[in-house]
Amino acid sequence: MIEQRVPQMSTGTVHLSQRGMAVGMTLGVVAGLAWTVSMVVTVASWMF
Repeated sequence: MIEQRVPQMSTGTVHLSQRGMAVGMTLGVVAGLAWTVSMVVTVASWMF
């Protein structure tokens, strides 16, 4: 019989590197959205 090993996940603890990566990705998304909105506003101001 073949045993399947399920990786044990510790709930409630997040590694510091994962937290840092999540914070970095969130900041990147926010910066991208801010840049996109500013470009749309700039193009709209040129049109009107």
